Amino acid sequence: MDKEIVIQFDEDAYYEYKKLQKIVLEGKKAKKQPTYEQLLTSVNTAIRNIKANPHYGDLIPRKYISKKTISRYGTDKILRVELVGYWRLLYTLIGDELKIIAFILEYIDHDKYNKILGYKKK
Repeated sequence: MDKEIVIQFDEDAYYEYKKLQKIVLEGKKAKKQPTYEQLLTSVNTAIRNIKANPHYGDLIPRKYISKKTISRYGTDKILRVELVGYWRLLYTLIGDELKIIAFILEYIDHDKYNKILGYKKK
């Protein structure tokens, strides 16, 4: 029996996602790349891919996840999907015998991603 795969958003991530959809509908233009349309398309594609395969993203190695980040997200099992323009979508998986919940934590630009995970510029 295949498990049902459900996509859920963190409250803040959902707010940002809806805000991005509204910006695209209003036809606003981004000041830099990627465009809002490209970013929304990339997020939607990532969500479709996660729904098709919950393990689509790359598991971020535990050694890169700080205690602060674990506290922020409530887990140390964080998966990453690369989006257009070096943006990242972060999610975790929660499940039981009947379903898998892919819980979208947030989508962020590369600078914020590096800061959260403690990567340093070379």
